[in-house]
Amino acid sequence: MGIIARQGIKRSIISYIGVFIGMISTLFIYPLARDAYGYVQFLISTSTILALFLSFGSTGLIVRYYPEFKKDKGYAGIIISFIIATIIVVLGILYALKSSIYNFLKTKDFDLVLLNQNLTIIFSLAILLIFIQAFIYQAANYKRIVIPSIIHELAYKFLLPILVLLYYFNIISIQNIAYIIVMFYVFSFILNAIYVYTLDGMSIKNKGFWTLPPKKIKEMIQYMGFSGLNVLSANITTRIDTIMIPLLLSTTANGTYAIFLFMSNTIAIPMNSLNQIASPVVSDSIKNSDYQNIDNIYKKTSLNSFIAGSFLFIVIWTILPDLLQIMPMNKQITPYLYVFFFLGIAKLIDMLTSVNSYIIIYSKYYRYNLIFLLFLSLMNLILNYYLINSYGITGAGIATMISIILYNFIKLVFIKRKFNLFPFTNNTLIIILIAIITFTVGIYIPSSNFAIINLIYKPVIIIIIYYFLIKFLKLEADIIDIVNNLLEKYLHLKFKN
Repeated sequence: MGIIARQGIKRSIISYIGVFIGMISTLFIYPLARDAYGYVQFLISTSTILALFLSFGSTGLIVRYYPEFKKDKGYAGIIISFIIATIIVVLGILYALKSSIYNFLKTKDFDLVLLNQNLTIIFSLAILLIFIQAFIYQAANYKRIVIPSIIHELAYKFLLPILVLLYYFNIISIQNIAYIIVMFYVFSFILNAIYVYTLDGMSIKNKGFWTLPPKKIKEMIQYMGFSGLNVLSANITTRIDTIMIPLLLSTTANGTYAIFLFMSNTIAIPMNSLNQIASPVVSDSIKNSDYQNIDNIYKKTSLNSFIAGSFLFIVIWTILPDLLQIMPMNKQITPYLYVFFFLGIAKLIDMLTSVNSYIIIYSKYYRYNLIFLLFLSLMNLILNYYLINSYGITGAGIATMISIILYNFIKLVFIKRKFNLFPFTNNTLIIILIAIITFTVGIYIPSSNFAIINLIYKPVIIIIIYYFLIKFLKLEADIIDIVNNLLEKYLHLKFKN
């Protein structure tokens, strides 16, 4: 087994451990103190967006130019100098625009008290995050991704529920939570720096970007700009709701929203796994002009991810009222069930359109993806502002759903016109029909007086109906073949024993 496979497997294990911790925390801990949970989500989302502004694609240079500079012992110095210079320039621009930004936010009725109280915290987290991300990328250059994941991601998954519990039991204040998270980022920064140093990835050799030829500097700045706008637009789309909700409503509302956001993200796990596998194949196929293979991947990832995603969506929606019953503080959360519904639909639309972003990004039309992302982020900003003010956190879910539908529709039409590729087949119509029937039946499954019993038998009924309809309508897909093979193998072993 090669190093990539070993690191990949270990990284996957860490991810699943993180998901499990997140699930337990979301169900039983975060509802206890939604104000604290929403406050942390605000800090992390805001500092992440700010970090993307301050670094503006400079951290992306680490991976992009590593093959070219890996023999240069001063590579780390070149990249770090780029990062520091970019931070200084952007900080200067933000400081010059400070009054204009504040005046604009005041006219839109944003809660600037929350922002002002946490500005130092947010900037500290943003700058620390930039360098932590830089160390993680550098470790990846050496094909070492497990230790940084444990240091920064998995450790945080353990820390957050502990902090929420400490706040709930009045052991620490909400401001203490912010200080502890900053300290965690400081430790993450130090430990990741030490780890990269042990990989011999911190050699500077008195070099900076100014030692490069002007042509190379220009090339790297152009890449920074394009990469920075892409990543920034993508993150604004996924995080703007958890920034705007506390500024327009409250951190408690943000905590409630974040609980449903986590649930909806679980639907996308199959899609993320398939896309991670499919993306390098798409890149290679485009390079070789093998559009038949791309069409095949486009259709297969769409069908397989939607089969898995729609099943998860239906199961969660069917048991959600019962799930909320066993959660603490459920009466404050239950009125917002439809937040999950709208976010879930957005995820399903993403699954149906599968690898459309990768097809554009890896083609000669890659610049169009930036245009589409800018359109999406702008639309999401506008819709979130008006719909949150009108419908609260449910409005944020609606805003995300509308934005994702329009964004994917534009990419769908673009790919059809430029490449004559389309992800849908007759099997797509069949699985949508199956999903609608199963969803409808799920709504009318009777509930007992015991939530735990409902959580057991309702998913079983959904599984039976979903699987029966797939067999009855003779739906064909790779994921169905895998499930059938596993069932046959299990039943064979069971009867054999």
